[in-house]
Amino acid sequence: MNYYKQVLTVTLWEYRRFFKLKNELLSIAIMLLIFTASYFAGKFSAAGFSEKPILTVLKDLNPELTTMLSEAYTIQEILPGEKEQYLKKMAQTKEGFLLEHSTEGFTLQAFKKSGKLQAMRKTLNDYHQVQVMQKIGLSSENLNFVLSPATLEEHYLYETGTKGRTILAYFFAGLMILAVFLSFAYQFTAITGEKQLKITEQIVSAIKPQVWMDGKILGITLTGLSSMLTYSIISILGGILFFQFTGASITNILQFLHLPSILLFLAFTLMGILLWNAFLAAIASMITDPNNSGKSSVMLLPVLFVVASFSVIRDPDNGMSVFLSWFPLTSATAMPMRWVTTEVEWWQLFGSYAGLIITFYLLRKLAAKIFHVSILMSGKEPSLREVIKLVKAE
Repeated sequence: MNYYKQVLTVTLWEYRRFFKLKNELLSIAIMLLIFTASYFAGKFSAAGFSEKPILTVLKDLNPELTTMLSEAYTIQEILPGEKEQYLKKMAQTKEGFLLEHSTEGFTLQAFKKSGKLQAMRKTLNDYHQVQVMQKIGLSSENLNFVLSPATLEEHYLYETGTKGRTILAYFFAGLMILAVFLSFAYQFTAITGEKQLKITEQIVSAIKPQVWMDGKILGITLTGLSSMLTYSIISILGGILFFQFTGASITNILQFLHLPSILLFLAFTLMGILLWNAFLAAIASMITDPNNSGKSSVMLLPVLFVVASFSVIRDPDNGMSVFLSWFPLTSATAMPMRWVTTEVEWWQLFGSYAGLIITFYLLRKLAAKIFHVSILMSGKEPSLREVIKLVKAE
């Protein structure tokens, strides 16, 4: 059996070992039920706040202000002499709002803070603004004219990508992190678990370590991609349910569907997942007991590098952004983000992608060597220095 057939055999074995179509379909069904239940629960909760809250005011309050407040509240007027009785009732019932107006301003008395008072604050600010404008003889038209911004016509030779494409870039970056996290969990189960069960030595005696490692990287990557596809389907179906329930136009989603961007993001995301899986496979090969190993903290590295690449959005043309778009550990997300925010030459895209491929090739070779030397050491977890020494000797 040649190399490619052996790798395919290991890949399919790893994939079938972890990916269960029944479980994925069950996940989609459960998430759709959660989306639906959350929507109707939120709608029911919002319906509870649709009734106007009661706001109590003294009868000497300005009628104009009372009319303005009645748009958001049910106004209940009391006489000034009934104020003390109302406050005692408020303390007993633990609810109620009393608004008073004096020459110095307004006074609000309530049992506790409430979000229902935000509309009142806005109304009071608007009323105060109108009163001050009338006092100084300034009309609303003159105020709007003074506060109007300068007229500026902007013309650019190069138009950046739309906001929808930027959001699409974030979406694929999130999917890559998700796929890497899931893959790393499978790496621990596949590699460290087999080392603990002492079956790795028997398998490696039949096939080469490179074949075994390549098959694991590809199989677990395929599993992560399948899970990524599942969550993508959940997101799409969730979006369809959102448009269906809210009555919004489904054409709004078309701003995110730009085929060249999707193909570019898919290519870089796939290569990024392969690269990180090769890196994490090398780390997992060094771990004997994942429960007592400090090396498991490296699973945070993909998140750190992906988050670092988000800075490209702010200024895609500075030196750091250009570096991140070429550095293999960040280019899988940084280069697509540069592509949607600034002008990127085709040779930069191909060069960055070639860097990803070369780095993946080297990491898979390194992972196989580390895997090979680590299974030769039994009884303890090899340190990084010991692994480097043995890899060099090999």
